[in-house]
Amino acid sequence: MGNLTTYLKSCIWLWVPPLVASFIFWPNLGAAYQPDEFWREIPWTLGVIENFTRVALIVLSMFMVLDWRTRPQRIGLFIYAIGLMLYVACQWVIVLEPDGWWANSAVGFLAPAYTPLVWMVGIGLIGGQTMVPHLPWRRWYFAAVAGVFLSAHFTHAFLVFSRLD
Repeated sequence: MGNLTTYLKSCIWLWVPPLVASFIFWPNLGAAYQPDEFWREIPWTLGVIENFTRVALIVLSMFMVLDWRTRPQRIGLFIYAIGLMLYVACQWVIVLEPDGWWANSAVGFLAPAYTPLVWMVGIGLIGGQTMVPHLPWRRWYFAAVAGVFLSAHFTHAFLVFSRLD
């Protein structure tokens, strides 16, 4: 593990835009998305799985090399950008029209939980190698953890949606 330049080439930086978007939109998404309501009556094991895999994804990303020299990495960058735009757009629509069809339908309400699939696929394709020498790395490691996280996150959001009037 190397110098500062090595760490600046980490896929961890790809988490900054979606996290910034989340923190910008979160306070204005409505009561159901606020922590007290969003976490109310969520099974403990689901919360542990969701939070553990969220942290695991971020940690894995720290050790994945941010690069776009190969075709899969360039495709990943494109997919990441599209996913990020979808993620921001779905939240923006909820904030702009909180009583509208999008915000109150399953498709719209759950969008902040399922659109991360797109930008996470992008990260998985971009991070085709690890910074840790001699550590065997396969893209499916990230994909497997992302799949568990997204399943838990979507299930959590669906449980919240199912409680709404």
